[in-house]
Amino acid sequence: MTITKMYRIIATTLATGLILTFNACKKDDPEPEVAQEEFKSVVFNFIELEADDDHFHETTDTVKIVFGADGNATRSHYDLHADAVYRLKVVAYDFAGREMQDEFVEEADEHQMFITGAQEGVLDYTYEDDKVGVTGRLSTLKPSDGSMTLTAVLRHGLDKSKTTAADWDDANHVRFGGSADFTLKFPLHVVEGDHDDH
Repeated sequence: MTITKMYRIIATTLATGLILTFNACKKDDPEPEVAQEEFKSVVFNFIELEADDDHFHETTDTVKIVFGADGNATRSHYDLHADAVYRLKVVAYDFAGREMQDEFVEEADEHQMFITGAQEGVLDYTYEDDKVGVTGRLSTLKPSDGSMTLTAVLRHGLDKSKTTAADWDDANHVRFGGSADFTLKFPLHVVEGDHDDH
């Protein structure tokens, strides 16, 4: 075998090895990990309802609470009327501006929202979406003693076999496991009669 032929065989072998190595690296390199639940903003829409026999109709009276990426409401005060029923509709936006709340309902066995911090006997909440909480009915049973600071936590990966619909305001929701997708704080004042929201 001539030296030229040996060089050609070595060169071909090295080239083939480099190609295989490059392809293997491409195949084995992990895909960039995409964060599952990252929000640019979250909006709580409290839509006042009118009772009609055994169901409710939405009115045009809506209190909108907007949360920034830091989890805090953008205003310092929100009012709801006492002795009323509101439908809460949560809208969550990712950093591309896409709505994400439907994903929580699609994965209902892994998500549940809790609302804590209300004064005793002031609020009641009924899940309307398979015990997830991004859509539900909030009843304001009586006026609050001034403004309350409420915390809404959406837990992901919890053991929902251990939760009930009555756990919507369980301050010890961490015992159900999982982690928080969002933690939002907002001031809420339940007022008697007409009262300007400011």
